[in-house]
Amino acid sequence: MRHIDDDVDVLKVMTSRFRMKLFSLLFRIGPVTVSELARRMDADPGQVSYHLRQMQPHGLIEDVPELARDSRERWVRAALSGWALVRDSEAPEARAALQAWTSQWVIDQFERLRDFERTYMTLPENWRHASFGSSRHLRLTQDELTQLADQLNAVLKPWRELTQARVESSEIPPDTRPIFIFYHAFPEEP
Repeated sequence: MRHIDDDVDVLKVMTSRFRMKLFSLLFRIGPVTVSELARRMDADPGQVSYHLRQMQPHGLIEDVPELARDSRERWVRAALSGWALVRDSEAPEARAALQAWTSQWVIDQFERLRDFERTYMTLPENWRHASFGSSRHLRLTQDELTQLADQLNAVLKPWRELTQARVESSEIPPDTRPIFIFYHAFPEEP
């Protein structure tokens, strides 16, 4: 998992709506050709290649040359398994970039949830029953909220590691699907 903090260059690169969608797609489908990415994004392969080149120097994507059948075919995958925000930067440029990136990130999360809800009934019954959503209202101290975040991340860690191992080995069980998890926990005014 990558912590997004005051690396202004990474934040700027990922404020692009197109790159955010491209990156989300890479998370979901794993190693893929640039041609297939372009088809799924309904974009020109040159446009997709340009955005991938912007992301690559920041360690966001990586080439997978061993999958290419010839020198013209380019395979890529996401180099990360998730994002974590660190919002403590005092630098004005970093704060502005973080705010722009966060806005795009939240939009992406809710669009993905909306798309899931829209297509929920088209899923096989076993996947519908396995899917879940929840919201809770808690009353916690700052220390307790920090503990909650640590515990949630600890619960997800073995699942992130399993996913990473599957992606790196290209040995993914046939009934595996990309799973999107997002949660937020923050204080509200009473």
